[in-house]
Amino acid sequence: MSHMPTGYSLRAAHAVDFPAIRAFYDQLIDDLQKRPYHPMWEKDGHPSDAYLSTAINADELWIAEAEGAIVAAMVVNSAANDGYAQVPWQITAAPEEVTIVHAFGVSCSHQGRGLGSAMMREVIQHARNAGKKAIRLDLIDFNRPAEKIYLNLGFTRCAELKLYYKEVGWQLFHMFEYVL
Repeated sequence: MSHMPTGYSLRAAHAVDFPAIRAFYDQLIDDLQKRPYHPMWEKDGHPSDAYLSTAINADELWIAEAEGAIVAAMVVNSAANDGYAQVPWQITAAPEEVTIVHAFGVSCSHQGRGLGSAMMREVIQHARNAGKKAIRLDLIDFNRPAEKIYLNLGFTRCAELKLYYKEVGWQLFHMFEYVL
């Protein structure tokens, strides 16, 4: 059963989608620079072409479309920042037993329509079907709109932790977990 709002579809990205995915992230980066909760992504930084291509080739990049255009994207896999090992998670799970969400963004013109929540419900269902134990993610400190989505879906904030990502340096992140 799909959780997507009417008019939206969700699928794994293919190599042919790369130019549209790059354009989506570039436009989102431009639009979010004007808002106080931007994720500190930068063109030619994160998400990089290599990162996106690797995710596409591994069937880990999901895209949401409306009227033939990409309006949201996320990477879904089990890759974690080294700092995840420091978090007092609610359950103990091996890396392969956890789904982690990365580079999740919704076009500013499609925010507030339930798309982000619907996509996360799809991740929850996918992880459950795959026999995972939990979904985990990190959220940069000032991204309050995304935090609200995660809390409303039943995610638990497990820690606040400074993590290092080469794209943003050391930043405070909120660590969330959804136990399946």
